[in-house]
Amino acid sequence: MTNNKNKIAILVGAGAVENAWTPLLNIFKINYGNETDSDSVNFLLAKSICALRLYSKSPKSAIQLKEEQESVRLMKEVICEELKQAQNSGILKPRKEFTTMLNKFVLCNPNNLFGFVSTNWDTVIDVEADRWVKEKYMDIESTKVFHIHGSIEAYKDIYLPSETSMENYRSDEENYEVGYDHFITAQFMSEANVIILYGISLDPLDAELNLLLSGAFTKGKTIREVIIINPDYQKIRKRVKILLLPRSDITIRCFKPQNLEIEL
Repeated sequence: MTNNKNKIAILVGAGAVENAWTPLLNIFKINYGNETDSDSVNFLLAKSICALRLYSKSPKSAIQLKEEQESVRLMKEVICEELKQAQNSGILKPRKEFTTMLNKFVLCNPNNLFGFVSTNWDTVIDVEADRWVKEKYMDIESTKVFHIHGSIEAYKDIYLPSETSMENYRSDEENYEVGYDHFITAQFMSEANVIILYGISLDPLDAELNLLLSGAFTKGKTIREVIIINPDYQKIRKRVKILLLPRSDITIRCFKPQNLEIEL
């Protein structure tokens, strides 16, 4: 890579997609009532993962493990079908500032190299990013998007909250496949000069993503700037600073999605 080129890793989460939680809330409100919110859904899904871990370590819990595995499998299938329908019908769509963000932080330099890391199961950002680059770059056929939590293209492989790439309820082969995907993603992030966090909260339930980021921030890596685009940028900035320690040579810039012209 020549000196005048940046390699940009754009990390996107649910905050990059309009109505991102609507399909899941529609599913869980049927059984848990209209007060169900995104926190409640994360709470319930993480509970299922904890049950899988516990049952898989006890020979006496073989029946419970099988039942929980089937329940989780069915849950994943229903979630992905609901997301597919919401995406196809236009309920899920990129937020209006998505293109503005790309133009401001990526297209500003024609030498920029970039790719996406998504924690979303839907492929809304994939589709929009492909459309965007085909308008701007004649020589790019498809934008690279790493789905570190899996995607609706393969419901069995999606991650639930708190899940990691190494789980004792998976086979060694399954763990290897997931682990390899994370290795490739970590390698991509560790080569970035700039990391953009757009609509992503670095939630404690997603400890593995935070670990990947921490690896990209270690001494000797090429990272020199982190750009946070989030209404709750103050909380995200605190989390980034924790991951950056003890480094103090990396610039952190913050913006609200509604106004990308004002740095906060």
